[in-house]
Amino acid sequence: MMEMDSNLITKPSKKGAILSTVFYALAVVLLITAFVSLAACHQNISRQLEQGVPVQGNELAIVNLYLTSCVQYFAFAAAMVFCGKASRKIMAFKADVPEQVTPYMLNPPAEATGSDYAEEVEPEDDDTDFEAWGFREKEE
Repeated sequence: MMEMDSNLITKPSKKGAILSTVFYALAVVLLITAFVSLAACHQNISRQLEQGVPVQGNELAIVNLYLTSCVQYFAFAAAMVFCGKASRKIMAFKADVPEQVTPYMLNPPAEATGSDYAEEVEPEDDDTDFEAWGFREKEE
């Protein structure tokens, strides 16, 4: 017999349970809306067919009416169920991982051993560079 690892079976945290319950409640609301919209859409198409509107040539309009009125609610409800399951797993995973404080810098700063340059650059005292450009201090 295979033993299941205790890390695989985790209890969700309270936050995860609340969050997933909110997602499941939204999914139920979206499913109710989807079925009400589906019934209204079906009733609308049935009335149009009773009035003599032909199906042939209007297939695209009928499919479009179903797609725009109710299919999106089914898709959003499925997304909310997925989010509810995912949030439960994520919160359970976060609850199992102990918080570790890591320092900002992984390695201590390197000590300065001296200059990396072969020779130090000393500032020039004369203004020869500026004279070439025509910038010369006016002496009064």
